[in-house]
Amino acid sequence: MSGRQYSETPATLTAKSRVTSVLLAIAFGIPSWLVTFFACRYLASITATAFAGNGPGGDAQNTPAVVAMVITYTLIVTLLLQLLPWRAAKAYRRIADSSWLDKHDPGPLHDAVTEYGIEPAPPDEMTYQGYRMVTQDASKELYGTSLGDAYHAAMGVNLGEAHYRGQLYGFPGSGLEHSGYDQRGISSGMIGEKILAGIIAAFNKNGNLNVIGFYSLYGLDSNGRRTNADIDCVLLGMDYEGRLHAWFVDAKYYKGGKDTKYICMGNSTIARISKSQHAFVTGSDGRVTLATSSNMLHQQSMWEPLLREHNIDAQWVICFVPGPEGTPDVSNLQWAADRHVRYDPDSPSGTSAEYQGIPVMSASRLVGIIHAMHLADTAYIPEDAIKLFKRYVKWPHGSRRH
Repeated sequence: MSGRQYSETPATLTAKSRVTSVLLAIAFGIPSWLVTFFACRYLASITATAFAGNGPGGDAQNTPAVVAMVITYTLIVTLLLQLLPWRAAKAYRRIADSSWLDKHDPGPLHDAVTEYGIEPAPPDEMTYQGYRMVTQDASKELYGTSLGDAYHAAMGVNLGEAHYRGQLYGFPGSGLEHSGYDQRGISSGMIGEKILAGIIAAFNKNGNLNVIGFYSLYGLDSNGRRTNADIDCVLLGMDYEGRLHAWFVDAKYYKGGKDTKYICMGNSTIARISKSQHAFVTGSDGRVTLATSSNMLHQQSMWEPLLREHNIDAQWVICFVPGPEGTPDVSNLQWAADRHVRYDPDSPSGTSAEYQGIPVMSASRLVGIIHAMHLADTAYIPEDAIKLFKRYVKWPHGSRRH
């Protein structure tokens, strides 16, 4: 079921709905008002008796304390009872609005087809729920092989130099064996981390990116202990005011080139489309949609206390790295996202949807964001901060811990 954020709809904007809401509040309010009336009468009798010296305390000098106690309890009960009718009316409105949204929401498939112009499938073609489906995008036909330059350059970077300069710790692509992924996922993850490491190392060397990369880190549990959950990369930098910044990055090396666009297709679900062919694109498993893991969302909450303790500003992102045919379009994509539907009078259906999750971006976009921070040279990053992240790197057995 789609997510919901409270949004008034025509179901509760009509005069009939408002009258129903008021009558509901009155109906629920009658018992509350009666109890309040009798409570006030009881308060009056207790107060009169107490001031006469025959109150529950039996002593005239205790009269103020008795009266104060009775008044306090009565006010608390009165306030709680008076909240009931309005809570009932509010619940009625929420249920009515939610039902209206469910009835008028055309769903994520309609969103995708409408926004991206996916065409109905001819009778003799493969189909995804009645719409065109292809097995490959048209990146190679449209753009040739030049779009693979970034991929090949990243794969060819000598990461040993970055190790030597103290700007890379860990071994990109290691530590995925116990992450829970299948062999295809492990292979893709290893390549993704290596490409990301190559891009960061190249921009550190030639573009003054000024971050230290820590690769293949342990996850944390709620007690701050290590788990096998995998964090691909943490990029650590410091601004000229001495503030530490960390980017927790999950690298994705997924099918598709420049002609592919990844879109949200429901809660924690994404899909591929070919922009030029106006069709969905299948993966190697023949499926159009992909489930997105909530690992980064979970780890974000697990790491938050540790980062707060060390005064580190953190950003969590999913990064799509380039492939041999370029980088897929991931603009407006959210990872592990919930779909929220709202009332939208300007939409033909009367509703619009938005997704809220972890932001997804290309490697070039990530580099641009970090560049815009104008970070200080990595030599100024405190040793304690470096040791903090080194502590969580998954060092392969027998490797040197720099």
